[in-house]
Amino acid sequence: MFRSIRSYSVFSLLLLLAFIAGNVWTVPYKWLLMSAYQTEYGEHVFRCDNAMREHFVAKTIVTENLDRPSIVELKSAELALIDCHDYDVFRKKLLTMGLTENELSAMGLDVIERNASELSEIVRLHEIRY
Repeated sequence: MFRSIRSYSVFSLLLLLAFIAGNVWTVPYKWLLMSAYQTEYGEHVFRCDNAMREHFVAKTIVTENLDRPSIVELKSAELALIDCHDYDVFRKKLLTMGLTENELSAMGLDVIERNASELSEIVRLHEIRY
C-alpha cells in the first residue's frame, strides 16, 4: 500500500511540475520571439507608416489639383502600399507564432521610441497632414 501511495505522489508531483512548466514556458518563448523579430518588425512598421502617409498626401493633392504629375505621384504612392501588405503578412506570421496584438503594439511603440529622439519626431511620424 505504501508503494502505491508513493507512486501516486511521485506521479502527482511530476504532473504538477509539468503543469507549472507548461504555463511558465510562454513567458521566455514570447520574450525570445519579440527579441528576435524586433528589428525586422520595426522596419515593416516604418515602411508601412511612410507608405500610408505618402498615399494620403498624394490622394489629397489629386483631389485638389488633377494634373498629370499629381496622378503619377498617386500611382507611385499606391505602389508603395505593397510595404503595408508585407507588414501585414509579417504581423500575421508573428501572431501565428504566438504573440498577441498587445505584444505587437508594444514592439511597434518600442521601435518608435527608440528611434525618435524627441516628442516632435513621434508626432511627425504619426501625423496625417491635411
